Amino acid sequence: MSNEARSLFFYHSTLADGHDASCVGAIVRTARAFNASHGITGVLLFDGERFCQYIEGPSPALDPLVDRICEDPRHQNVTALLQEPLTAARRYPDWSMAFSDVGKDSIIDRLIAAESLRALELLQQAHLTLDVG
Repeated sequence: MSNEARSLFFYHSTLADGHDASCVGAIVRTARAFNASHGITGVLLFDGERFCQYIEGPSPALDPLVDRICEDPRHQNVTALLQEPLTAARRYPDWSMAFSDVGKDSIIDRLIAAESLRALELLQQAHLTLDVG
């Protein structure tokens, strides 16, 4: 196992004004390619208006990615639920970027309303029942 520092970032945001859901496919394709080549894994939920994403990986790759997400014009109101060093095993080691269009399911509401670690537990429980591609 590498001694390289690892981090996690768990956030929610809103699809920015002037953008529609058609841009989400491009976000997922770009994320999968970038993440696979940089050792980043995670899951992205989208309900038609809001994103909720958990990503984990080597800090030298993840930290600049977090900055790019926060500056991405397709996102507004990027709000961190949890951002910290990843000291345990990865939660999503096999997913360069799993994606689920959760429609109007209230999972994003529940994640946003929960305390950070509880939100992460809810995400882990929910991913078992989500249609993740």
